[in-house]
Amino acid sequence: MASPTATLDSSATCAVDPVVPDAPIADALGSDALASDALRSMALRLAAALPARAVQGLRDDELLNVTGAVEHLGRYVDALRVEAAAEISARSLVVCRAEGLAARKGCRNAAELIERVTRVSGATAARRIKLGQFTRTDLAEPGVARAPRFPSIADALEAGLIGVDAASAIVVGIQPTLRRGGVEEVRAAEEELVAAAIGTSDLVPTACTADEIRQQAMVWQAYLDPDGMEPVERRAWNARGFEAGTLSGGLVRGRFALMPEIAAKLNRLFDAYLSPRVTTEFRTAEEQAEVDAEADPRSRDQQRHDVVAAMVDHYSRSDEPPTIGGAAPTVLVTVRDADLEAGHGRGHIDGAKSDVSMTTIRHLACSGGYQLVSIDAYGSIHGLGSPQRCFTPAQRRAIIARDGGCVIPGCTIPAAWCEIHHVDPVENNGPTHTDNGVLLCWSHHRTIETSGWQIRMIGGAPHVKPPPWISHGAPWRPATKSPTMLADAIEKRMLRC
Repeated sequence: MASPTATLDSSATCAVDPVVPDAPIADALGSDALASDALRSMALRLAAALPARAVQGLRDDELLNVTGAVEHLGRYVDALRVEAAAEISARSLVVCRAEGLAARKGCRNAAELIERVTRVSGATAARRIKLGQFTRTDLAEPGVARAPRFPSIADALEAGLIGVDAASAIVVGIQPTLRRGGVEEVRAAEEELVAAAIGTSDLVPTACTADEIRQQAMVWQAYLDPDGMEPVERRAWNARGFEAGTLSGGLVRGRFALMPEIAAKLNRLFDAYLSPRVTTEFRTAEEQAEVDAEADPRSRDQQRHDVVAAMVDHYSRSDEPPTIGGAAPTVLVTVRDADLEAGHGRGHIDGAKSDVSMTTIRHLACSGGYQLVSIDAYGSIHGLGSPQRCFTPAQRRAIIARDGGCVIPGCTIPAAWCEIHHVDPVENNGPTHTDNGVLLCWSHHRTIETSGWQIRMIGGAPHVKPPPWISHGAPWRPATKSPTMLADAIEKRMLRC
């Protein structure tokens, strides 16, 4: 079998022979095709010809060339993996009360046996078995071969023309239509999808990726079985849910199963509030550069979490949720009076049955407002504080009109979803007044003490200063996203011109 070869020269570049095998590995190995010693020897020769770290010295085109060649070689190996998994599965069946292969080896099923032999995940073993069941040639009776259910996929897989990902995508897409679609139509769909994956179809300009094949397979599924989604949707409706989850490692981990239309709406909200801001006419080039310079350290998943946090916080503050015991739904957070006075320690969130840091306690006190109940060391109520740490609805409306949204530049969270931050902290007896409150989204509010952003009030209006890692030595600038305030700023600028 021809294999990719590499020769490293003094300049750390590599000359690559792009030749890949044209025949299945079984042909290259000879009569003892499946002998483990022969396969191990082949792997060792390949590793010697092209050590894994050798790719670091390749030029760009050579790197891509080797990547494609190695993947082509891997497809032959994958075909053997699938065939071996299917054979193990077939031999593990209980026939005539005789124990199958898996049971004789002390495993519950074929998948577990494959896991232990190969050390792959259970999901990988199951996927190989499923694909192999659709692509292997069975013996209906001694000496009589039975063609695989998907012969085109089987041939392409064995020839190394498609990989496991593409083959699985085709099977998953058209297998549900076997009972409803006509045999000829299903076979045509299989052949067309295989051709698209290889790149010989007239419908595609080049070979399709596995993800593209998966999308095309769904289109074929809808064509072959127009009414097939109805039972799927009925099962989905019964399986929908949102599991609250349990506390683990400081996070409440749960699971959700959303109907597609709900997931689509949620994704649209994510797209709307996580998309980059567009340059506005009133900003100078320096101001826009400062906004663009902000590198959001959050991952996309973390950003989505923070959008959900803002939505939940907004809804909990509205008048729409039903009351509990005649009062609005309230999360109870308890903290020892001594810890609160000392500024360190921990509190407890009753709703999540979770301990939280004093930083979180200060965040909750600043944003949501709470009525402090001090309990002394003897367990008696020591004092009942004023509930006016919370901004009133009228104050909130005024601050929304003034700020128009989170005051941190570049943040797209709308004003209605924002919390109100005490610029002069409540623990320093900062007043709960519009001149001391600014809008911050949940994420920026939670990290305001560590992110480096600075906020101060000048004449009752918020001004912000970016952290040094964004713009060293940047001046304080007014911060507002209110259309009225922005229009006023534009008018003042034009008058100066």
